[in-house]
Amino acid sequence: MTLDTFSIRLAAQADYPAVVACIEAAFTKWIPIIGMKPVALTADYHDFIARKVIYVVDGHQSGELAGLLIIYVVDNALYVDTIAVNPAYQKHGIGRQLLGFVEQKTREAGLHKITLVTNAKQISNQEYYRKNGFIETHRTELEPGRIGVWMAKTLAAE
Repeated sequence: MTLDTFSIRLAAQADYPAVVACIEAAFTKWIPIIGMKPVALTADYHDFIARKVIYVVDGHQSGELAGLLIIYVVDNALYVDTIAVNPAYQKHGIGRQLLGFVEQKTREAGLHKITLVTNAKQISNQEYYRKNGFIETHRTELEPGRIGVWMAKTLAAE
């Protein structure tokens, strides 16, 4: 499997079951680590699809997603609400491809900053984002027992 075998496209309502399956596959493992369901497991994906903010990476089998991305503008930055890679497709560069797509969309929108939040207990996610140029900006309690680590990446002007 090579990186160039995957393309990113805007999700359609017909993708809803595959979106939910990809989210469940990617995020269920975090429940015992963070002690509760990740926010991604409780989101309204019909709404995100209707708002045209979900981009998907098709898998090799019909109806299967290799990954997905939810992005929209918040406070003059492109906010990464969710990035998920189906475990069956991890370690094949899809996450990097999705982050590259985020950078492209950020520039297309005339923005220079990307922001995201991850759970403080999701250490490997924080490390991954740091490795990809993000820095921690602050931490907040999103709700009782859920500490968010806010991260940002500023893109160089082109």
